[in-house]
Amino acid sequence: MLNSILCLTKDVVKDVYLLLIQLRTRLFYIDREMPSSISLLARLDVIPRRAEHKRHRLVLKRNALIEKQCVVNTWHGDVILEEGATIGIGSIVIGPVTIGRGSVCAQHCFITGQSHRYQDVTTDFRRQGFDIKPVAIGEDVWIGSNCVIVPGVTIGKKSVIGAGSVVTKDVPAFSLAVGNPAKVVKQYDFEARQWQRV
Repeated sequence: MLNSILCLTKDVVKDVYLLLIQLRTRLFYIDREMPSSISLLARLDVIPRRAEHKRHRLVLKRNALIEKQCVVNTWHGDVILEEGATIGIGSIVIGPVTIGRGSVCAQHCFITGQSHRYQDVTTDFRRQGFDIKPVAIGEDVWIGSNCVIVPGVTIGKKSVIGAGSVVTKDVPAFSLAVGNPAKVVKQYDFEARQWQRV
């Protein structure tokens, strides 16, 4: 019984500490233009908590939105939401990531500009550091729910990423990409004024 009480006390203290960090983050560590919106139920890991974490920016331009239950982490690079960009419910975004004007990341997506190194099997992977490659999402892009976008990927403007896709390579502008790994299956033909299979 005593052990359970001690564990519960530790959990409560930790949650109160995290709440205070969230309040401080929202007051002093975010570059925001009005009107922009961040759900109170989103977790913002912006304040560096370890010596190896540098301070990077979380930037929200006008009408940008971070919905509830999202996690946004800037410990390895900036996260920038251009005007009208949206991060959907339950999504995780780990910088460096730029989401272009009017682009929408639907629910439960994972977008990351960093990955853990794992090459040395004699060392704990948590101590091997990170590879950092920025993710750039162009303007007016739609990313369907449950997508994964890995480090180093660029998605061109007006493209659509189908739900559940895993994007491991660049996607050109005006393209529809689907699958695991995601492949371009359609592109917009301006002469025919319609999407054409490729």
